[in-house]
Amino acid sequence: MVAKNVTIPPSNQTVIPPQNQTVPVNQTAIPQPPTESGLPFNATWACFSAPNTDGQPISKDLSLTCPVGFFCPNTTASDPASFPRICPPSVECSILRLAGDECPPQGPLEPTVCPHGYYCPDQNTKLICPEHHFCPTGTVQPISCGALSICKEGSRTQFAFDGVMTVGIIDLLLVAFYYLVTWRKKVASGEKKPLLEKKVTAAPVENVVGEKLVAEKEEALSEVTSEKEVLSDVTTQAAEKEVAVDIPVAEDMDSLVQAFHKGLNGREIAMDFKFENMGLTLPSGKTILQGVSGSIKSSRMTAIMGPSGAGKTTFMNVLCGKVSRTDGKLYVSGKEAEIHEFKKMIGYVPQEDVMIRQLTVRDVLTHSARIRLPRSWTEEDIRSYVDALLVALNLAHVQDTIIGDEVRRGVSGGQRKRVNIGIELAAVPVCIFLDEPTSGLDSTSALEVCEILRKITRLGLTTVAVIHQPRVEIYEKFDDILMIAPGGRTAYLGPVTSVQPYFENLGYVFDPRANPADVLMDILSGKGINPVKVHTSIELADLWAAEAKDVKEGEEKQMQEDSSFHEEVPKLIKERGASFIKQLTFCHYRGLLQQIAVPQSFVLEAGLSVLAGVAMGISLTSNPNMYTGMYLPPLTPISPGPLEWVLPLMGFLIATAAALAAGPAAVKVFSEEKPVFWREASAGHSTLGYYIGKTLSSFYRLAICSLHFTVPLHLISKPLIGFWQFYLIILATYFGIYGLSAVVSFFVEREDASLMAVVICLFHGITAGFGISILDARKAHIGWLFDMSYNRWITEAMYNEGVKLFSAIYDTEGSADLWGYTLDRFTYDILLAILIGFVWRIAGYAAMMMTNRDKRR
Repeated sequence: MVAKNVTIPPSNQTVIPPQNQTVPVNQTAIPQPPTESGLPFNATWACFSAPNTDGQPISKDLSLTCPVGFFCPNTTASDPASFPRICPPSVECSILRLAGDECPPQGPLEPTVCPHGYYCPDQNTKLICPEHHFCPTGTVQPISCGALSICKEGSRTQFAFDGVMTVGIIDLLLVAFYYLVTWRKKVASGEKKPLLEKKVTAAPVENVVGEKLVAEKEEALSEVTSEKEVLSDVTTQAAEKEVAVDIPVAEDMDSLVQAFHKGLNGREIAMDFKFENMGLTLPSGKTILQGVSGSIKSSRMTAIMGPSGAGKTTFMNVLCGKVSRTDGKLYVSGKEAEIHEFKKMIGYVPQEDVMIRQLTVRDVLTHSARIRLPRSWTEEDIRSYVDALLVALNLAHVQDTIIGDEVRRGVSGGQRKRVNIGIELAAVPVCIFLDEPTSGLDSTSALEVCEILRKITRLGLTTVAVIHQPRVEIYEKFDDILMIAPGGRTAYLGPVTSVQPYFENLGYVFDPRANPADVLMDILSGKGINPVKVHTSIELADLWAAEAKDVKEGEEKQMQEDSSFHEEVPKLIKERGASFIKQLTFCHYRGLLQQIAVPQSFVLEAGLSVLAGVAMGISLTSNPNMYTGMYLPPLTPISPGPLEWVLPLMGFLIATAAALAAGPAAVKVFSEEKPVFWREASAGHSTLGYYIGKTLSSFYRLAICSLHFTVPLHLISKPLIGFWQFYLIILATYFGIYGLSAVVSFFVEREDASLMAVVICLFHGITAGFGISILDARKAHIGWLFDMSYNRWITEAMYNEGVKLFSAIYDTEGSADLWGYTLDRFTYDILLAILIGFVWRIAGYAAMMMTNRDKRR
């Protein structure tokens, strides 16, 4: 029975009697609520509901007083008869508890948990939470708020402004940095213009260059006169005329000549090619090339022409090593070799203008020069060379203009094509291959490109270009021409000035009003005008094979092994290319430039992160506690219905919202520039340096965007998790999304990569344990699959932080076991999630190296 000297309060009122003071029962003014049995209330009962009005002591030996974190106003430590008791609930109380809510005590001795907004320093005292503190449910001592937090009197949690101020400062700094960079570029551009104008009016090239060109032309003439009757006197005169006109080198090439001289360590390097019976047969048995023989010489422009599908590009790809030949031999400067051995000395200009379109002309050329020029070159040397290259390519006036694309206006098509060529010239090559450099250009722009190529070739380069239906002025810019007939066989290889006499000797008629290049294409297609006989492509190839035998012996005498080339070039190759660390640094810097160049993309991702955080925060405001568990024994029977699923649900929702906000942007880090990577890798760039540098440049973006996600979510939902711990959780989520998206970007086409990345990241949301708990996953033997997900560990970390303040009143260990979580290892969880993000990045690098190998040759 309960002690007679204890005043019994009603269920909606709290009375704390002074120590050592008793109140006679017959003097109480307490309302007498009816009991379930209809009996009148009696103050001697410990519970309000009959028939068990005595209640159940919380311990059989009456040794336990009020547990920590609970409020027992009628219990005194000196009176065991006043110790807490558990009472049967009323119907109303049962409904409240089933709904997960607290109900009033069902008796004067039944403990109640110290409510949020209050703290209970002892069992008989309940005080409102003071200002600058917050008090969640079960608080014994108020918790101090952070310096940048607002906590009014009676606060359940702190209103933290750490993130708001941090985001505000970072955003202001980013805006200031953007305008500073833009201003500095404008200033630098203004300073460069006068210097570049001076370079245009530089002194002429030394006479030795002109003398070298004369010697080369005389050698060309000797070749011409050594052939059969095909090389008539008229042809010889045309060649002599070409020499006379072409000896001078433009003044704007002076600096470029000096740079090439420096890039080759002052050596005269000439790369010649000879190929015998070169052929390519596909695994299906289809023959693309067969029996192509001939030679290509340095300081000369060689055009490859033929009808569509004849194998022009295939031949060039075989010659430059991008496609492995199945037949024939290749000689480089007189020695049998494979072209990939010299890839650091060779440039390949693809038909498409493959480059990062968000950057400026100068940025694109500077990056290529930094990566590929000799290690001994200083930054000043590189800058001067890029200046010379801009002048030589007639790009100085647009050097600070972005390349542009179909959406963003930039340089013109002709200027972009010259940038495409400049990317390869930035490496100071000795040979350059071009796949249809005039395609997509108007006739004037195409002619300008060919004039520049001609000037550069006269520096000693070996230039090979596939061309398609050139205008006559472009056609005449080339020194030699290789004509490939349908079926992949050679129909002619020799000087441009000799090709018309050769076919005229076969009976073909060239209309003087027509473009000779068009007439030649008609001949190869079997549509040429020949009063005697129109030859098939096979007959044309056989006729040239017979013709070529007569000059083969003379060519073999000329094409002697160049021992100096094979001695000097390996030394130059060893010196070429920046170190791994520098390449990583340059790729990192270029990645930052890309983001600065397109600020609206970053603003959009940050804005989406804010919206996602706002939506998440609003959805969680209906559950302010986010966690309500079962009371620790012995008070478990009076626990409200547990609310243990909110935190796992929060983990799932965060993974979903973050995937939608960050996934599309994350997958673009690599998917948008795969062709650029293929091109650079084929030129000898460090693939690992590129990957790490690019990955590091994206970290700033994901760190800032995850901060923008965290701030509104934390501000609106006000979880009982510190802001910076909460930020680490979101940061690890973004880090995992970016890592997973890197893998997706290399396996999926660019158009589908964004959708695929979002879907796969959504799948990782399931591993939070909300739909299928981790415990159930282990029972189903798929727990290992959950353990491989970053979101599984992130949710566990969040669960740990969300329940740790309640560990004195709720059975948090039991709740964690129910979901399969392990508590008290927040740091371990975050580090493991980040480690998984690193593993995904390693997998991304492996995917990058395993896919599209043929495009990196």
